[in-house]
Amino acid sequence: MNDKAKSRLYALTSITCSAWLVQAMLQDRQKGQMWSMLNLIFYGCIIIVILYTAYSALQMWKMKETPVKNDDRTNQEQSRG
Repeated sequence: MNDKAKSRLYALTSITCSAWLVQAMLQDRQKGQMWSMLNLIFYGCIIIVILYTAYSALQMWKMKETPVKNDDRTNQEQSRG
């Protein structure tokens, strides 16, 4: 998997976790349990995942792909040895 595909996967994970966080917070608000300690720990963990995956996606997106050298002579020499 190349860096662009990894960055897209990180971005998709970040977006999905953001939607999950909003959905969980809305459900907990309806139940009246939004501010319980377990829910706050859960929100904190999901926020950490969102921030990490968004940061990783941006870092990988900014990286320039290094072209892979495909030198036939090198490949032939390695297959002989």
